[in-house]
Amino acid sequence: MSTQGNVVHLKNFKEASRQAVLDDISAQAFMFLREEAQNNDVPMKAVLLEHLLGLALVIKAVEGADESARILHNIAQQVGGR
Repeated sequence: MSTQGNVVHLKNFKEASRQAVLDDISAQAFMFLREEAQNNDVPMKAVLLEHLLGLALVIKAVEGADESARILHNIAQQVGGR
């Protein structure tokens, strides 16, 4: 394999590894939220919506309103299948 091929392979490996870490963190966060919702007799949908709003507001505070809106727009496109 050429050196360039090795670099591409390493980059793909790093991206896949990073995605696996992100997936694991997301799964752990979801399980925590689900457990807390159940323990407090709160609907999971309400917890998720509040969490999503909180994340959007943190992004707005740190990155600005345009970035927060862009991310929420991207989420809406993915959910809508577009």
